[in-house]
Amino acid sequence: MTKASASSQDFFKDFSKENLFRILLNQVDYSVCFKDKDHRYMLCSSSFARLLGYKTPDELVGKDLSSFIPEDDAKEHTECEERVMDSKTPVLHLEKHLELSGARTTLETIWLSTSIYPLIDEKGEVRGTWSITKDISEEKNTEQKLMQKNKQCDELNSRIQVLSTIDEETGLYNRKYFEEMIQRNMRLFSRVRGRGYSAGFSIILMDIDHFTKLCTDHGAQKREVILQYVADILRASSRSADDVFRVGNDEFALLLSDTGITGAKVLAGRIKSRFLRTPLVIDDKTIYISLSFGFSTFEDQLDASELIMKADQDLFNAKKER
Repeated sequence: MTKASASSQDFFKDFSKENLFRILLNQVDYSVCFKDKDHRYMLCSSSFARLLGYKTPDELVGKDLSSFIPEDDAKEHTECEERVMDSKTPVLHLEKHLELSGARTTLETIWLSTSIYPLIDEKGEVRGTWSITKDISEEKNTEQKLMQKNKQCDELNSRIQVLSTIDEETGLYNRKYFEEMIQRNMRLFSRVRGRGYSAGFSIILMDIDHFTKLCTDHGAQKREVILQYVADILRASSRSADDVFRVGNDEFALLLSDTGITGAKVLAGRIKSRFLRTPLVIDDKTIYISLSFGFSTFEDQLDASELIMKADQDLFNAKKER
């Protein structure tokens, strides 16, 4: 026997193994407990007793889990212990959100993380289970607060992203988003055409005829009223698949999916008719507002700027004819 081992034996000679085990059991921060095959507590750490509101671990002996938590949760945990005993395989870090009662004067809902192990004797027979439980409520609360903050940040970012595409005065999409959507549709329909399908899209550029005179005649403060009226008419006249944009001071645009030049001109005719049927009324005065239109249709050889330029030139020619 070495001097070190002899010294160790002398140190522990006045302690039984059971006493040493209980000293260790009652000092650890984790909650430790041992159960028999009938799922009754046989031995528990002091921290586990405190978790359930008891003064001493001995008060838990002979009780089962249904004394402390709702019946459904107790049944689920008991079934898990049965699987551990049958398979002799531990279940690690089982997290549960539980409502504890026990000897507490009030109910408390906490998060617990439990690892359950088979309790095997020296003959290799399963005698029950033993487990280590940790109160992880603080970590979970922090995690939930962080998730809530992340959700709020995501919502804020989504809101910012939406606002960056919207024209504040009319609520329509803005020019930046118009150009982005043209690029997106060009990529989409280029791929579709590459598979042998005949598909495309058109754009319509529009501006309000005599807009400056309208504002002068009816007051600059009516400018927003006129713009919103035009925006509402365009929304009401377009299809659900169409996108409506305000792309300049008195300039608007429509992006029409799966639509050729003929379909675009048919839609323009509907828009003109709606303006005639539903004139704007300002200060009891009926005002008939009209738009000029320019058209272009996506072709493989056009890029976004050429597509817009073509519609803009068509719009310019239409205004010259008025």
